[in-house]
Amino acid sequence: AVFLPAAGYRYGSGVYLVGSDGRYWSSSAYSDYSTFYLYFSSDYAYMRSDLRNDGLSVRVVRDVK
Repeated sequence: AVFLPAAGYRYGSGVYLVGSDGRYWSSSAYSDYSTFYLYFSSDYAYMRSDLRNDGLSVRVVRDVK
């Protein structure tokens, strides 16, 4: 099991949606300027890509076999 807190995101000097949304970077790049990220809320979850300059959370997850 992996625990990902709903840490929200940073945009400019503000932090938004803490406690209701989670946005986490993936290690997989989409292009030279953008990367995939996981977005989730209480209603849904999905992967999308965005520019790397957004302030999203990072969480180390290791596959244990």
